[in-house]
Amino acid sequence: MKIYSFIDEFSSFLPCVFTLGFFDGVHIGHKKVIQNLVLRARVIKYCSVLLTFNPHPKKVLNPEKKFFYLNTLSERIYHIKKTGIENLIIHPFTINFSKLSTKDFFQKILFSKIKIKKIITGYDSHLGKNRDGTFHQIREFSKLYGFELYKVNPCILENKIVSSTNIRKSLLKGNIEWANKALGYCYTLSGYVVRGTGIGKILDFPTANIQINKNKLIPKKGVYAVKIHYSNHIYKGMMNIGVRPTIDKKNQKIKIEVHFFDFYQNIYGKKIKVIIVQIIREEKEFNTLHDLKEQIQRDQIKIKNIFKKKSFESNYLL
Repeated sequence: MKIYSFIDEFSSFLPCVFTLGFFDGVHIGHKKVIQNLVLRARVIKYCSVLLTFNPHPKKVLNPEKKFFYLNTLSERIYHIKKTGIENLIIHPFTINFSKLSTKDFFQKILFSKIKIKKIITGYDSHLGKNRDGTFHQIREFSKLYGFELYKVNPCILENKIVSSTNIRKSLLKGNIEWANKALGYCYTLSGYVVRGTGIGKILDFPTANIQINKNKLIPKKGVYAVKIHYSNHIYKGMMNIGVRPTIDKKNQKIKIEVHFFDFYQNIYGKKIKVIIVQIIREEKEFNTLHDLKEQIQRDQIKIKNIFKKKSFESNYLL
């Protein structure tokens, strides 16, 4: 897959099959669109092109409002590459760019730069200033510019449309299993291991405290069954997301702590990827550290039993 940082960088002698969007999460609905595109391009020997943006439009247009990504940029690139797309354009999204009307976007940006013969869109695609470019408007442009337009229907999972918004909501509610099914892979948190307070060692459950990208969405507070990808190996473990109310009642800063099963290496400063499998319970406050330790022991037993019953394909995990 070739990656371009601006639309102007891309060029091809071949006609193109094209799609665009942010594709946060690169979920099964996104993959349905992209795979439709890739298949059509291969059949007629056109090149496949996906145009996406960075940062997310909401970060630019509503900077005061908190918005968290399902994927970091590198994660998004990784998942898009796995779809088989040939050309990925990651164009900067700016205030000036957001002011382009749908007409100007087609006329001055797309069709002056790219030989588009087919456009594949999702069920809710919108283009241009104020998202005023609907499917019906794009269809009018298809007559003007002579390209074919196809709309891919949404994926429905357990009576709910698969969308980045619904996946974010599910993660924040702790509905990890639906989110993972909708993504087509287990949700992950990646970061560097930093020093904590050492309470985990006192409890005989040493943890790796990880510092993740500040723009990445953190799921609901609680205890999770996880697998950890470190140094080309997959380890089983448990993770706590929360403010640790038993240890520090005044703390409101979210911490992410991971305990590896049967692992004894020093990994301070190392990067790990935490693959979230299932939520076990919500975070709660205990009267004593002894009570907390007993609960962690029960959590560990429960999680080990989960891993005995469940198997995961490596592609699904990552």
